[in-house]
Amino acid sequence: MAGMRKSQSLRAGISRIIYYKRLLSVMLLTAALSCLTGCGNEAVRTVSIAGQESSFDLTPVKKENEKAFTIGVMDLAPPIESSYLWLKGLAEGLQSEGYIPKEVDLTKAPEDFYGYYDYLLSQELGEYIAFDEKLYMLDDGEDEAIAERIKERSASGELDVMAVTGTDPGLFLKELKLDIPLLVSFATDPIASGIIDSAEDTGNENIWALVEPNPYGRQFEAYHTMLGFDRICMPEVKEWDIISGNSIYLDKAKELDVSVLEIFLTPEEAEGNELDKVLLKRLKEADLSDVDAVLFPYGTITDDAASAVSEYLASKGIPSLVGDGDSISEFGGMMCLSNFDYEGYGNYVAMILSNIFHGEKAGDQPCVYTSSPHIVLNMSTVKKTGFQTEYELLRSVDRVYR
Repeated sequence: MAGMRKSQSLRAGISRIIYYKRLLSVMLLTAALSCLTGCGNEAVRTVSIAGQESSFDLTPVKKENEKAFTIGVMDLAPPIESSYLWLKGLAEGLQSEGYIPKEVDLTKAPEDFYGYYDYLLSQELGEYIAFDEKLYMLDDGEDEAIAERIKERSASGELDVMAVTGTDPGLFLKELKLDIPLLVSFATDPIASGIIDSAEDTGNENIWALVEPNPYGRQFEAYHTMLGFDRICMPEVKEWDIISGNSIYLDKAKELDVSVLEIFLTPEEAEGNELDKVLLKRLKEADLSDVDAVLFPYGTITDDAASAVSEYLASKGIPSLVGDGDSISEFGGMMCLSNFDYEGYGNYVAMILSNIFHGEKAGDQPCVYTSSPHIVLNMSTVKKTGFQTEYELLRSVDRVYR
């Protein structure tokens, strides 16, 4: 689509994306109003999310021995921005339910994962909940020690629930066969990876996982709707297919009759300190003459690599589309259209936690959560790439970097 570049605008299907965002906003607002109005029992709120009508008891409660529930948190090291947003959403959700006193000023917490967790530990969180004094980071060289500590603390009653983010932490804790609830958020595909059996039946009464219906397929379709591309280039790490959604992107491309030029990275290259040089080498070796956009799945571009890579693509009039990570757009990626509502995930986990604290089983809680699109633009890269942005699109953008 040679004529697409330089003269192109972010136009086709923008109204459809905006409609979808507004529709989901109305759905979530309806859910929130349901929470406020209640249903019969003042302590129980009935909420409809993603077509699931479920009851949540959001009244703060302590353990039977009158002690606070202790929540353990695990993430994959090093944490990324999405982990911070999830933790922020979790804390704010718990505060809105009354588990964290309103006197705790969460707005003063640092805007990073480690800092936010330390801030929570430094606060007087009251009588209902506490966070484990240790933040568990998988792949940080202490996996065996972490496993032993979690098993000991859960067996002794010092740890009541584990709330974790990511596929690897979910699988790691499932293997420990703990006798406490395990709540897993934004595992790419918790069903395919084996964390749960299905969204309807997790297969284990102590395990719950958030299921986002086909986020990568929806993302690809949204990008296609907005940009109308016929051919894209996509870097891939084959070993990371499940967490990066490579096969889902490829299936959706086939469905939409979009051809894909695949370039491959090894895990070592993707995790190395010279990813920008590796990507530039691969892109320069590839024939990009008929490529309309480059889509970077999760793990194939970093903040450090974003500037040089997006600059190179912009010089050729090729949009750099980010699979996951607002910060990558901050550092140069032209657009990040994400179907992952990380703060919303945290809010939802807070609701699930309250039900569990009231005696319900983790495996009986509703798993499906559908995020509205979250759009981030880097206007400097937009201009360098040669796009004309329409006012209607800018109205729908959640964040703009200049």
